[in-house]
Amino acid sequence: MTDSALTASSFWDVPPDADVVRSGEYELTLVRSGAPTDASGLPAHDPVAARRFAASFGTIDTVLEDLGTVPATDDPSADTRADLELVRVGSWGGVTEITDPGLVQCNGSFPVEEEAESLAERFPDAVIIASCTVDYSLTYGAYKIIHPDGVRLFAAGWHGEGKDYWDLDGSPADVAAAFGITAAELSDAYVDLNAAAHVFSWRSLCNLALKKVAPLDHTGRISSLFRVRHTEEATGHMEEMWLEAE
Repeated sequence: MTDSALTASSFWDVPPDADVVRSGEYELTLVRSGAPTDASGLPAHDPVAARRFAASFGTIDTVLEDLGTVPATDDPSADTRADLELVRVGSWGGVTEITDPGLVQCNGSFPVEEEAESLAERFPDAVIIASCTVDYSLTYGAYKIIHPDGVRLFAAGWHGEGKDYWDLDGSPADVAAAFGITAAELSDAYVDLNAAAHVFSWRSLCNLALKKVAPLDHTGRISSLFRVRHTEEATGHMEEMWLEAE
């Protein structure tokens, strides 16, 4: 597909070769009830299910191209605007993981929360864990954890900036209890349940919760790689957050 065709097929106002000016991480994992926690128990990747999941994801308007599969351990970092159109989905039986730069938060909109809640309505038996970070001089992060028993946690703000710069709904202690995370496991991961939001290890808590329901190690696994047209809203947020310099 040519650059002009890519531009015509999207809502972008900048060319495909425009530089991405920030780095970050962006992923959401959905784990259905009964999924194995041992990597050897996971089935092979299902490309058909992966495409179906991508096409139904709230930040995505249309799947434009199926680019085959890539190792699930590959770095998904974007260098140009065209790279921001790339979304990876791993579908391993009861475990589905999407890596999507459209999960970036912008101007009070938090797709990690919105998409997690939308999926919870579709899959009420599922654990859903999502996180997104964007690096400026400080890192801004947004994190969402849903346990099917009803425990929910959402946290978003500037790491290191002060607790007044954080939005928090839910309790890390409730998350630990719901997932059966022990005091020793918290200590080993340097997670202090009483720490203030701006110094709390949110990503570590997400990993501890995820580890209880699915294998974290992606070694040997593959994911589908898609070029997508994000929704107009998601594209506008991505353009502002990933491409506009401070």
